[in-house]
Amino acid sequence: MSSEKVFVTGVTGYLGGAIATRLARAGYQVFGLTRVSDRAGVLAAAGIHPVLGSLAKPDTFMAALKNCDAAIHVALDPTDVVRQDQRALEAVRLGAMDGRVRRFLYTSNAWVHGDTGDAVKNEASELNPLDLVRWRAAHEDVALDLSEHDLKVVVLRPAIVYGGAGGIVGAMFAEAHEQNVVHYPGTGAQYWSLIHRDDVAEAYLRALERANGGERYLLTDGAPATARQIATAIATTTGVQARSQDAADVLKQSGLRGRALLASQRLSSDRAHLELGWTPRHTSFLDEVGQLDIEFLDTRSTPVA
Repeated sequence: MSSEKVFVTGVTGYLGGAIATRLARAGYQVFGLTRVSDRAGVLAAAGIHPVLGSLAKPDTFMAALKNCDAAIHVALDPTDVVRQDQRALEAVRLGAMDGRVRRFLYTSNAWVHGDTGDAVKNEASELNPLDLVRWRAAHEDVALDLSEHDLKVVVLRPAIVYGGAGGIVGAMFAEAHEQNVVHYPGTGAQYWSLIHRDDVAEAYLRALERANGGERYLLTDGAPATARQIATAIATTTGVQARSQDAADVLKQSGLRGRALLASQRLSSDRAHLELGWTPRHTSFLDEVGQLDIEFLDTRSTPVA
């Protein structure tokens, strides 16, 4: 086992669990922050050391964080997302100043690029964040400024994550199986850039091991599909109907998140391919939808770290 220790927030979450499990498989000693005490056994079984605590109470985890070589922030609490993110950034700053933390991977979101229309955007493109994640652009800068404390910082911007039973696409599979219909927002003509969560986890491992610090990386599978194509593929696989949900209803029901789902994005991950040596194994949601449905059903019935 590697002597390197990595502290991960959001370790019982949809994305954090996949990242932590991948690092543990690679031989890292992973310490995962969780507020859920009854998940400790599941984490331990995945090779992850549970740290019971909360970002709102730094004293519950700071000792563990300061004793780690690297930190990865993935936690996302929609009820207090901005404040929680600020707490995480402050905790990492303290971990670098008064501890051994020397690398930091910060999770942002591809929605900071806004609605790209027909253009393909990359990390050099000017940002135009969707309102839902407007705060993230500033937090990326705060994260990168932590380099002043002898910290190598990398910002990762995953596109819409799929795989398993979580996330936006997982909810579409769930709707198909539970309600015999799959809805897509608006006309469904908007493109969604996608990335499988296992490929995201692999990118985090590569960034941890290979990034020099100061970089931002977009993570997408390079095969954008329209929301209607995604819904239709799920509907065909599950034997149900795909239907449009009026854009006004989407906005009324989901607010800023609904506006994000109505946005169109085409993105490039060429920089991650070149600099991290990262290549997604899942390159087309539409081609793999049948297997992804099986994955959804398997994951829904199995505890996830």
